[in-house]
Amino acid sequence: MTYDVENPGVGPPSALKFYIDAEMTQFEEVGGTCANRDNFDEDCFTVRSVVIGLIFVIATSYLHQWTVYTFSRTYIGPMLVIMLIYLIGHLWAYVVPKAKPFTQKEHALALVMANVSYMYYLQFNFATAAAIPLLENDYLNFVNYFFLVLAFQFLGFGLAGVLRRFLVWPTEVIWPQNLPLIAILRTLHERETSTKQDSYGTVKTRSFKEVLYQNKLLFFFLVTIVAFIYEWFPLFIAPFLSVFSWMCMFDINNHLLGQLTAVRGLALGGGGLTLDWMKITQYLGSPLILPGWALINIGFGFVLIIWFIVPIVYASNVRQVQSRAIAGVMFTGITAMNLVTSFTSFAYIPAIFVHTALFHGYNLWDQLRSKSLTNMGNDMHARLMSAYAYVPEWWYFALFSASLITVCIICNHNGWLPWYLVLLSLVINASLVLPVGLVSSITGQFLHNAPVYYLNVIISQGLSLGNESKQTYTFIVVGYILFVQTLALIQDMKLGHYMKIGPRYMFAAQCLAGFVCAIFSIGIQYMNFNNYGLNNQYDSSFSIFDYTLLGGSAFNDVDGFFAGANTTNRVLLWAFLVGALLPIPGWALSRWTRFTWLKHLHWPLILVSFSWMPALLTAGALFTWLLIGLGVYFTIGKYTWSQRHIYLTSGALDLGLNLTLICVNIAFTNFNRTFPSWRGTAVNNGWDTCKQALVGNSS
Repeated sequence: MTYDVENPGVGPPSALKFYIDAEMTQFEEVGGTCANRDNFDEDCFTVRSVVIGLIFVIATSYLHQWTVYTFSRTYIGPMLVIMLIYLIGHLWAYVVPKAKPFTQKEHALALVMANVSYMYYLQFNFATAAAIPLLENDYLNFVNYFFLVLAFQFLGFGLAGVLRRFLVWPTEVIWPQNLPLIAILRTLHERETSTKQDSYGTVKTRSFKEVLYQNKLLFFFLVTIVAFIYEWFPLFIAPFLSVFSWMCMFDINNHLLGQLTAVRGLALGGGGLTLDWMKITQYLGSPLILPGWALINIGFGFVLIIWFIVPIVYASNVRQVQSRAIAGVMFTGITAMNLVTSFTSFAYIPAIFVHTALFHGYNLWDQLRSKSLTNMGNDMHARLMSAYAYVPEWWYFALFSASLITVCIICNHNGWLPWYLVLLSLVINASLVLPVGLVSSITGQFLHNAPVYYLNVIISQGLSLGNESKQTYTFIVVGYILFVQTLALIQDMKLGHYMKIGPRYMFAAQCLAGFVCAIFSIGIQYMNFNNYGLNNQYDSSFSIFDYTLLGGSAFNDVDGFFAGANTTNRVLLWAFLVGALLPIPGWALSRWTRFTWLKHLHWPLILVSFSWMPALLTAGALFTWLLIGLGVYFTIGKYTWSQRHIYLTSGALDLGLNLTLICVNIAFTNFNRTFPSWRGTAVNNGWDTCKQALVGNSS
């Protein structure tokens, strides 16, 4: 049962009441945000939407690659893109003679096209950057590299289309990451109810709270302004707010207190907080978009793994971890938290396959047999989409096959990787897309890149491809890019699904944007090669994975991660067995009425939520993230009327942060200007306010 927010005036004026439409959807998160009706004749795939979309594909491709080479934090996030597209679209309608009004579907289509450039950005940062040594001797071979990247783009399109019946059509795959985008799109284009007289009375007689309830656009901009002003403090004026280890301040020389309570320690009891939306959401995303049961799972995992298991490992001094900090800060050495989170990352891979088979096996089989959008497993949105022309699956198969052949030929011809190993890498990573996609689409968390990267590294070492070789890099990159690209495209397909964009329009828009993105991205990249060089300002040996336990030894240990001097790492292989067994008891017990609540125990989500700790995600940031998410959920998040306001808040915080980052970088960082020094800017060389959290017992 869900509520429809299309008619806010129904019900007594003392409370927000909405009529119930059981046909809309079974998920309140979707029902409170996505429209349950569609205007089939609304303009969508127009010259205006395509041109605006391509403008942002080119602009964001340039900006994001420029930031990689200049180490700038400037970026254009999806919320800022939405606002800019809105302004340009309405300017077009005002300036161009006889132009029709800029529609919501045009806006959504342009956003989907712009999102394609983010996919290439993700590829480059998380995979292609690790493979730059592959290009050191032949980076001028533009044709080969262009067709390789283009093939990567369309490999993802092809696989995404094949898997849409599992990851786009069904009701339960809600992809919460899209809901803030939908909330602001609808708020911008459906403003006619904001000022009308209804159960609250006239505009003049309403309280400020009632005005904010009704005028969602005003609410969005107010939160954006507040976020914009506040973020100046942690980003520029008072950086200590990003690593606020307040409990350590009572005794800054207490080693035990620092290890247990600091942001870079265990943040026990909330002794370390991260009061910076950027640090909180940088790797976890917004805590406001996750379902409540997912937040509870992560909270349970945090207490169990970070506050219980990590101290046990540290106290046991396994592999002399007491000689280092309990968590560490970008250490390539082994810490207690490093060992534990590496174990959970390994356990995640088998856990997700077992969990998918046990909890989703029947539904997957049902979807496999069904070829209709009106299948009972699909909801009102799928039935509305069935009115549009269907994209035949052979289109996707043809696209995937042509791209697969291209990748195999280029890699084999250039000596980067034999064609049969290309196929092996693609098959392994393609098999991960469905189970990982289910977790991401249901929980709203996309943290699976580290475990998947680990798996590729282990397999490449097992194949004895050699360290620092083109074959090793290529094996990892080829499969990993397919994995990331496919999931990103599927997420956008679901966005188009909720916004009622015709499937063939989506297909054409994504393919066109992918083609243009490949051309400009490669051109921009080669221009940056010529301007900066491969090993000048940009350090081609840098990879974020180097700061994880496995990543640090992936290309440096001649013997491999489990062989030679690293045989002690073999104990981590037990993680595969543990991960495979963990989902079984909960599934078995949930079949009894007394234990049905155990069906919400999600071990893959619990295990993967800590994969970036401690290298890039601190315990303090995760604790603050949970504090915000659970706090909102247990106060107003339980009420359906609040859903769109919560998503608008999430989007407004992201937009405010984005605007602050741009202003700080343009006005100060790019000119090496800093805020006048005071106690709040001296944050222990930028790492932590508690030095004792960063040293071991021997220090």
